[in-house]
Amino acid sequence: MNYNRFGILIDCSANGVMKVEQIKRLMDLMKKMGYNLLELGMDDVYKIDGEPYFGYLRGGYTKEELKDLDEYAQKNGIELVPCIQTLAHLTNLVKLPHYEDIVDVDNILLIDEPKTYALIEKMFQTIRECFSAEVVNIGMDEAHMVGLGKYLDKHGYVNRFDLLLKHLNKVVKIAEKYGFRCHMWSDMFFRLAHHGEYYVKGAHIPKEVREKVPENVDLCYWDYGEHELTEEMFDEMFKQHEEFDRELWYAGGAWCWDGFAPFNRYSLAAMKLAVKQAVEHGVRNIFVTLWGVEGNECSYLATLPVLYAVKQYADGNFDEASIEKGFYDMFGIRFADFMLADIPNTTSRDPDGLLYECACKTLLYNDCFLGWKDSALAKIDPIPYGDYAKQLQAVVKKTGEYGYIFKTLAALCSALEKKAYLGLRTRKAYKEKDKAELKRLIDDYLEAAERIDKFRKTYRETWMREYKPYGWEIQEIRLGGLKARVMDCRERLIEYVEGKVNDIPELEEEILPYADWGLQFNSFRGLISVNEI
Repeated sequence: MNYNRFGILIDCSANGVMKVEQIKRLMDLMKKMGYNLLELGMDDVYKIDGEPYFGYLRGGYTKEELKDLDEYAQKNGIELVPCIQTLAHLTNLVKLPHYEDIVDVDNILLIDEPKTYALIEKMFQTIRECFSAEVVNIGMDEAHMVGLGKYLDKHGYVNRFDLLLKHLNKVVKIAEKYGFRCHMWSDMFFRLAHHGEYYVKGAHIPKEVREKVPENVDLCYWDYGEHELTEEMFDEMFKQHEEFDRELWYAGGAWCWDGFAPFNRYSLAAMKLAVKQAVEHGVRNIFVTLWGVEGNECSYLATLPVLYAVKQYADGNFDEASIEKGFYDMFGIRFADFMLADIPNTTSRDPDGLLYECACKTLLYNDCFLGWKDSALAKIDPIPYGDYAKQLQAVVKKTGEYGYIFKTLAALCSALEKKAYLGLRTRKAYKEKDKAELKRLIDDYLEAAERIDKFRKTYRETWMREYKPYGWEIQEIRLGGLKARVMDCRERLIEYVEGKVNDIPELEEEILPYADWGLQFNSFRGLISVNEI
């Protein structure tokens, strides 16, 4: 099948702002694999004249950097497309009091506010100056509460379809002024029609809504397989989008946004089905998203096997042996060796990697005394993190220029070897009043803290190699705080064992089941405590 565009989207707005030279490195890989589109997900991480707080302290790209990237892309036959936000997902921007007048609720801009459109116009002025592309991704996804905050206070309740379309038409007119054709994420049309749900069988968007979508806006159906993994479900969603009767884009995902390790096996399973259906429905604009969500912890390059295989799927090659051989021929690395990047999340509950449960992040931050996740951890077979660390370390040299990724994941698993089960072991010994075991655990706490710090240092090398330093402060605070907390728990164990205190209140409590989905919960804030942070 001939595609207009086959590409990748990289998220540079979730703490990790990828260095210009690293984006060029990615473009080199894309050219090698046959990609011709790169969407640069920027949200608020680019500099705008007259808006000193835009991109402020976030590593925002300068105009010179963006122009440099655009020139490099053109030389390599890649279309560099700006992916911005013109409604929601401006979480970090709206923290600033400077922008409080244009905030509706949460991270959503205030519709019908002149200052909102003045800012959006400046966005388009900037990207027009820096990008040669004729298309732009204007976002507009996941604006769940649009019209229900300050807008509601000022104007009363307005039909939210009408409100979304009103705003969309204003944004499109500004885009047209600067010579852009827009595409946007489609989910809000479906969510407003289906009580917040996107993936619904047998659903139809009202005709009167579909007819009001501007003619020069293309819809992008994004679906990473967050539903039943069947071709029928993807087919259903493509059919629902076709009712809009306009050019359709499809965005799949190489899962790298649930903790420190990728979910390549899950991504391949989902994308194989999705690409088959995209081809079946004649979709000619396809790209794979690499999101940063919750801290940008996983290297985007850890998904290289997925990026290679998805392009093969799109070209009609679904033969695994052929794909693995082609990957080796192109990169000089065994496909199976690279796929070991998934192993930090592998558990007996999910040996095939088809549940996208972020075990490694969950168990790293699961508190030793509060033990949010201990009840789930106790229900699965012991996770052999020591063995995982050895396997990952063994492929550091074999994976060549990407070896630093595996070195970092090996250090993570080494830390988890000591950290993951500390809470369970501590609570058991405490309940049994086994002070001899608690004394032994005191040394394990110290070892866990030291390994966490070693992971932090190794991870820092990876971060500074791939990203600007902005955003690292979050990882430093998280991991430094984790080490401090482990050492504090150790100190309190010493006090208890030595009889300086009579009890440890947190260990007196029974840990309740956390959630139905076992180890899955990608939120630092939610993982470490029930208290506020």
